[in-house]
Amino acid sequence: MELPITFSPGFGVFETLRVENGTAFFVEEHWRSLLESAKTLGLYPKKDFRNESLHLPKEASGKWRWIVGPREEKEFFEPLPVETKEGFSLEISEVRVGSRNWDSRLKTLSYLSHFQARLSVNADEAMLLNEQGQVVSGAMSNIFFVKKDKVFTPSLQTGCRNGVIRQWVMSQIEVAEEHFGPETLQAADEIFLTNSWIGIKPVVRFESKILKKGKITTELEGLLANAYSLFKKLSSESGIRSQSFNQGREELSDGAR
Repeated sequence: MELPITFSPGFGVFETLRVENGTAFFVEEHWRSLLESAKTLGLYPKKDFRNESLHLPKEASGKWRWIVGPREEKEFFEPLPVETKEGFSLEISEVRVGSRNWDSRLKTLSYLSHFQARLSVNADEAMLLNEQGQVVSGAMSNIFFVKKDKVFTPSLQTGCRNGVIRQWVMSQIEVAEEHFGPETLQAADEIFLTNSWIGIKPVVRFESKILKKGKITTELEGLLANAYSLFKKLSSESGIRSQSFNQGREELSDGAR
């Protein structure tokens, strides 16, 4: 007997937003990401969290997660302090992901392989490779590296998720999307990770290689911090409780002129 689709393990999608003092960041981008993932699975969100973001309590700070399944939607808010660790360690996991698998490309509820990868390494984050041995991403993050002032990240064709902060980085600087193996990162000048909760986090150890936070990582951290500050200022002064990074970029550009 077949189980109804509502009981299918992992059949659902989610999106996690960072909230500080009642302001949810990059709401438009997260909404588009959720819609794209849901559409792939044939799901259609009934609630629009863009509207819900306007009514977050001003004291709310933490992770705001939206889950969409076949027949119901759930939201969870987890009050958490902002990650203060200055840098992360990164190691290669033996767990492999498929370059064409939904579990790799989308934020589905089938997340077991990513947790397995995290548990398989003695580091803050696990590097995922695909069936061809190409770098895909971190288990919970996107990966970038810098070599001779040029910035690189895995191509979406490797199976990586097009994370919101990944998109933001690529809207700020020129980034080459390429296919490469983990040995390429051994020659990197800088490596940094991105996701909506940690923002931009430098890698201070990749396997046995020790790295320092470099110029480009530092500049991007500053730009993102400025964008967050601007969003909170707009929220406080005008009551706008959510922003997209395109709006933030326009405001920051206006302020620089």
